[in-house]
Amino acid sequence: MKTEYLKVVITALIMTISIGTVNCKGKKTSGQIFKLPREFIFKEQTPDFDAEIFKHRRERLMAKVKGDVSIISAGTENDFIYLTGLSSEKHAITIIDPSSANPFTLFVLPREPMATLWDGERHGVEGVVKKFKADTAYTVDKFDKKLAELIRENRSLSIHSGDKVLQGKIKKLSGNISGHVHTDLAPVIHEMRVIKDDWEIAQLKKAVEVTCLAQKRVLQTVKPEQKEYDVQAEIEYVFKKNGLAPGFSSITGSGPNAAILHYVHNDRTLQDGDLLLMDVGAEARGYSADVTRTIPVNGKFNDKQRELYSLVLKANQEAIKKMVPGNRILDCHHRATEIIVRGLYDIGLITDTTSWWQKRFYIHYRNNHYIGLHVHDVGSYGDFDETDRDSYILNPEIRGRKLLPGMVMTIEPGIYLLADRLEHLHGLFGDRATAEELDAFAEKIRPVYEKYAGIGIRIEDDVLITEDGNIVLSENAPKTIEEIEAAMNRK
Repeated sequence: MKTEYLKVVITALIMTISIGTVNCKGKKTSGQIFKLPREFIFKEQTPDFDAEIFKHRRERLMAKVKGDVSIISAGTENDFIYLTGLSSEKHAITIIDPSSANPFTLFVLPREPMATLWDGERHGVEGVVKKFKADTAYTVDKFDKKLAELIRENRSLSIHSGDKVLQGKIKKLSGNISGHVHTDLAPVIHEMRVIKDDWEIAQLKKAVEVTCLAQKRVLQTVKPEQKEYDVQAEIEYVFKKNGLAPGFSSITGSGPNAAILHYVHNDRTLQDGDLLLMDVGAEARGYSADVTRTIPVNGKFNDKQRELYSLVLKANQEAIKKMVPGNRILDCHHRATEIIVRGLYDIGLITDTTSWWQKRFYIHYRNNHYIGLHVHDVGSYGDFDETDRDSYILNPEIRGRKLLPGMVMTIEPGIYLLADRLEHLHGLFGDRATAEELDAFAEKIRPVYEKYAGIGIRIEDDVLITEDGNIVLSENAPKTIEEIEAAMNRK
């Protein structure tokens, strides 16, 4: 992976330096500095850090938890950031105590010359008061003393169930973490994070729009004989030129690699006739987009690609219509699945639309998920076990929780036809069907499957639920066949 990362870095560097070269006589030929066209630069201003927003979050939190005081450390990562805005202090801790003269107290590492030499400047005690509007701040070595005071005062505490270091400190000081200690912060914070406030939505809009610009850039630049990492470098170059970074490892899978759900090697050579699947997302102030487009490397879909792409596109578009208040969170998933299954039946890849295992052969995941401070953001989807896909993925009676304004989530139907997948039927579904049924199915669909084998297609959009419908934040990334081919404009 280090070698492949180096390739991406080198490719990106080449884009940013002079394209002038040196000829065989040692003279530099004419060249110019490469500049990304202005059409790929996000021009809108997004709100900077706003201390009042984070203060309001802490107030809402304290109205919901059982403890008189909440304590949370940076070890909880995004949950800590959500309450404080402080993302660069790995050892920071905050105490939130509404009854105190200083409701918001931060404990951070001190500013220290040797640390600055190695890692750069820290905020320090004075810095977090000034920038993050802590009511008071101390160095982290003072925290144990303050915690001991709270325990002696018999104050009830709310802590994070994932905060193992903090739990250890409490147990050491008090002998246990029961009684007046409640591990209820995580579920409360995670539910708060489901509904995005205006500041969060602004960050997501920027992240998504820059991701769309990167997708559009590839439509102009991609061509056969490039490497997948060339595409990745082009995408991440647009991110960087807009001051953003990838929110997750970029997927740029071509040909058979497009049928691998979480393909990350990105080292294959693009071939004429390939499809290229780009599942990528820029991150703005911690908020990650997640947009997927699948395009033909040579600029034109062939008949097989066009047929399957049209099916996935229909599933995507019809599912988005379900993403409105009044519906439930899995309604869009079930609608997309319904369309995919019916289309595969019409093509001849499914012989019985009532067969659970035949449908499960093609339907691999839930078609939607939250985005936010994590690309698969936290929060409940409803009263079902999200980890047990077999229990709900093909059961339209399991619909999940109601959709609410302020939710931001993806919709990402796909078709993935790995070339050798039919050979694994017995291992996949031997407990669901007889050997005779599985063999008969394979024999029946094999000629059709081999026609499409190796094709992978996913179309993913980011959608904001509004009071009266939704907004497709990623609508600026070309999606229909006509839009893609027009944007690529290959002769």
